[in-house]
Amino acid sequence: MVSLKQLFASKPFKFFTLVLAVSFYILGFVIAYNPEPWLRFGLPGIFVFSVFGPGTILVPIAARFMPVFSLALVAALGMAVNDSISWLAGKNGDVVFKRGKRVERFERYIKKYGPWAMLVWSFIPFPYDFVAIISGYVGLPYAYFALPTFLGRFLRFLALGSGAVAIWGKSLML
Repeated sequence: MVSLKQLFASKPFKFFTLVLAVSFYILGFVIAYNPEPWLRFGLPGIFVFSVFGPGTILVPIAARFMPVFSLALVAALGMAVNDSISWLAGKNGDVVFKRGKRVERFERYIKKYGPWAMLVWSFIPFPYDFVAIISGYVGLPYAYFALPTFLGRFLRFLALGSGAVAIWGKSLML
């Protein structure tokens, strides 16, 4: 019988996680093309959209129609799932990628600042998937990755939603 540790260390599982991550990226581009249908499903739609697509696109729009706190929480949870897939792909990326100087520089930065680096980077609206992949690749423990990532995403979405409501107001169609 194969243990979970052996399964997670096996090459087939590592390739599976890489294929899963690539599938998420491709699906993210497809979903981001037309985010409007996801609004019809309310908070569950926002969660699913955020798992596969960039929640940053939908949060300012949805904040006019939904409670900002709940919206930020659900979008951050969805993005945390998405980022966790990227972290897992990075953790298992040793079957495809070789360690280079840029990765080593990033690794030094993570070792120096740890979870604080993840918190700061999760505020920045650039493709965080690359940060997640490298974090898994350099062996950052999952808890040091997931908790700051979720918190940073939540605070960013809270700020985005609150800013959208402050500028454009709540919609009358609540």
